[in-house]
Amino acid sequence: MAGLSTRFAFKILSRVFNFDHSEVAANPVHLFYVLEQQIEREQFPQEMAEKYLEHLKGYLTPKYVEFIGKEIQTAYLESYSEYGQNIFDRYVSYADFWIQDQEYRDPETGQLFDRAALNNELEKIEKPAGISNPKDFRNEIVNFVLRARASNAGKNPNWTSYEKLRTVIEKKMFSNTEELLPVISFNAKTSTEEQKKHDDFVARMMEKGYTRKQVRLLSEWYLRVRKSS
Repeated sequence: MAGLSTRFAFKILSRVFNFDHSEVAANPVHLFYVLEQQIEREQFPQEMAEKYLEHLKGYLTPKYVEFIGKEIQTAYLESYSEYGQNIFDRYVSYADFWIQDQEYRDPETGQLFDRAALNNELEKIEKPAGISNPKDFRNEIVNFVLRARASNAGKNPNWTSYEKLRTVIEKKMFSNTEELLPVISFNAKTSTEEQKKHDDFVARMMEKGYTRKQVRLLSEWYLRVRKSS
């Protein structure tokens, strides 16, 4: 057998749960720290220690950054589902008119978009996700939506119903970390509105199962990691 023993795993978990005696739950940030410290203490052969640390820092940590980032950002977006649906509906309309090479007039603002303007708007949504062949992607999405409308009383399907576009929309929504800072940071707020948004963010994170202390720790860790990357 290769790998570490269950005894080692139990020792690590025990230290993680005892890391903060004032906290009732463990968290991955403390787990990463304890693992790194213990790997260095165990006096493994150099090659083995480097392998474990590489897996920890090169695989586990980035995976968790991605996961906790999504947790934070979905809690940050007060109307996450509504916001996603709005982007979905707008993308489908832009793509449909772009494919047909027709001008599009926004029904709410009256603004007129020619094909070049539509392309610019579509790229704003596509670029954060690195779409390499936008023409095929747009055709694929519009064809899917047209078929879905037939069984949905002529309405667009839910924005999460097509995984490819859902991924694109989420990356668009989460591409600007700077917008998160005033809301998710635990620094003093400059207005009552900012404080309310922050309190609502914390409440939504706690609804996901995090303790108040974990919300602060994980938010600050996430911002620090994103800033250094």
